[in-house]
Amino acid sequence: MLVDQAQDNQGEYAPLSGLHPLHEAAFRLADLGARQKRSRTKELISALLSHGARAWRYSQPQTHIHLHVPVQSGRFPVIMRLRDRSPA
Repeated sequence: MLVDQAQDNQGEYAPLSGLHPLHEAAFRLADLGARQKRSRTKELISALLSHGARAWRYSQPQTHIHLHVPVQSGRFPVIMRLRDRSPA
């Protein structure tokens, strides 16, 4: 908080600067706005990092999966759909 405060004899906080209560409220709202901007910046950085990680995973070589699943009911026990990344 931008406004200095001190306790008076009754234990309540009183502003030392003598600002009008509406002015104090404006300072508090401005401080809240600054926090929200930081969180938006943090969200942007997080999005950029996750995008970079996704791009790295996509650039990795293909893998092959071979499953052995016993079937007794005549149905397919596992259905997998994998994206083909080979050049067309």
